[in-house]
Parts: sequence; C-alpha cells; structure tokens
Amino acid sequence: MLRKGFVLAIIACLAVANTVQSPFPDPLPLKGPFFFVHDPSLVQRPDGKYFLFTTHDKAGIITATHLDGPWTVVGSILPNNSTIQLPGRDDIWAPDVSFHNDQYYAYYAVSTFGSQDSAIGLAISSTMEPGSWVDHGLVYNSTTGDDFNTIDPNLSIDEHGNPVLSFGSFWDDIFQASLTKNLTAVNSNPVGVSFNSTSPNPEEGAFVWKHDSFFYLFISSGLCCGFVADDLPPPGDEYKVFVGRSTSAHGPFLDAKGIDMRDTGGTLVLGSHGNVYAPGGQVIFTDRTTNKDVFVYHYVPAIDSPSPYNDSFSSLGLNGIDWSSGWPVLTEL
Repeated sequence: MLRKGFVLAIIACLAVANTVQSPFPDPLPLKGPFFFVHDPSLVQRPDGKYFLFTTHDKAGIITATHLDGPWTVVGSILPNNSTIQLPGRDDIWAPDVSFHNDQYYAYYAVSTFGSQDSAIGLAISSTMEPGSWVDHGLVYNSTTGDDFNTIDPNLSIDEHGNPVLSFGSFWDDIFQASLTKNLTAVNSNPVGVSFNSTSPNPEEGAFVWKHDSFFYLFISSGLCCGFVADDLPPPGDEYKVFVGRSTSAHGPFLDAKGIDMRDTGGTLVLGSHGNVYAPGGQVIFTDRTTNKDVFVYHYVPAIDSPSPYNDSFSSLGLNGIDWSSGWPVLTEL
C-alpha cells in the first residue's frame, strides 16, 4: 500500500506540474513553408504589405500580405554586397529598417563572428522592394581596442526630435551616438547605456521604442548561436530579452526594480519556453491593420524542427504587447 500510495502521489504531482502555464505566450502560428529569419526587422507599407528583413542572405527581404503568412523570400537589400571594404561585406547582419523623410532607411552591420573590426552601413529605398535599395556605405565603425563593437544598429528619435543610433555587442555592451540630421553619419562620441558585468558581458541587439511617456530600451542577453542539442549552455545562459525604461531616449534606463541597465539591470521580457529556445533580436512595430504593437523576434526551435536547437532553422516569433502595467508584457496574437 505504501508503494501504491507513493506512485499515486507522484502521478498527482506530475498532473499538477503539467497544468502550470508558461510565463510566456507562444508565438503566432505561421502559415506556409519554413523561412530562415535572424535579427528581424518588420515594416508595413501604407498599402498593407509586410516587409521582413533578416541577417544573412545579404540582408534578406521576405514579404507577406497577412501577418501570419504565407511569407515569401523575394530578394536582398544588398545583392551585390556592401560597399564597405571589410570582411563580412557579403554577409550582412541585423538590418534595422524604418521610415523617415519619405524614404525607408536600412542600417546594417558588416563584421565577422567575434571581430571588433566592424562597421554600420546605410541603404535607402523609396519602396523596400528588391532592386530599389541604394547603398550609402559607412555610417560608423569600430576597431580592435575600442570599448564598443559597431554591430546591431537601431535608429530612434529622441524627445527633442533628434536621431539617435544605438548599437553594440559584448565588449562594454550597448552604446548610443547622435546622428546628423540627414541620418547618414555619427556626429558625437558614443556613450554607454547598458552593460552586463557578468563575463563575457553578453548584451547586444539594442532596440529603443517610445510608448506613452517612456522610452524603452530592449536588449538581447546571452548566447545566440551555435547550439548543439546534446551540449546546450547552462539554462539561462542562452539568448533572452530584457528591458529598461527612461523618460529620455538617452537614458538612464532603469528596470522594474529601479536598477540601472548600466549596472547589469534589466527586467525579463521573454525567455526560452516550449518550442521557443534562445529568443532575441527583438524589435517592435505597430500593425496598421489592427493598430496594435507587435513584438518581433527570432528563436531557435527546440522541438518542432528537422534539427532541434540548430540555429540554421532560426524562426520568426510574433506576439502582442500589453502595456497596461507600464511595462511590456507579451500576449498571444
């Protein structure tokens, strides 16, 4: 009887465990065939068409007429490579696309894995269609020995209407610099806005978004890539998304506990759960169709994949955002 009771107790505990809900919602199910996406940027044209941009494929362009797809790979921003003469000019990273001055601006990174000899470039288009992008080349660069690494660019507009470029990856993490009015060059010294003191200082993918009276700084922290299914990093060391907020686009950005993001602060927004492993590379856009903010990111499929945990199958994640608490809480779409 004791053995039977013990077994029943174990079964009861498992039943309770299986009813515990993940703290994070699942991403929107997508229709159609698989397409690779990493470090996504998503923009919707006034005609309703969605344009999704991704690392690799020379800044790949993927389009759809509905947010849940089907999505179609249609080309690249820079099919003939960047004009920046650095290694990686044929493998563009982390395009950040937004609409300004009646044109679409795509900031992108040229680098190689682990290198600090990196550059941020700019391409401009009036339509976002393949073949319409004109490369304007170098905006800013870093070299070995700098405090920062010029990858993962993000353009935002501050509280005075001035353009700000956020960037960075590892080293001393996330920096900002002011841009010229024509958005083509940096015109100030970089200033640090977020730093993780835990070696190896794993922060990148900065993205600034204004909602109501606050500017929110989102960052990806942890290891993004190169996962091996039977030799994963310790839980929590993989990519995940954190946020802090400020009344200024320049910070200081504090988390929900009041900790400065320059002092390893940050409130967790999204982590691994279910099929979603190592989510990051996050941006936000406002869907014209619903007038709602959408949280956009990539993740590595942990289960539903021909090769679990293989970032060659990096996928698009889409969630809604509940801002009612003053902090971004993800929801299902």
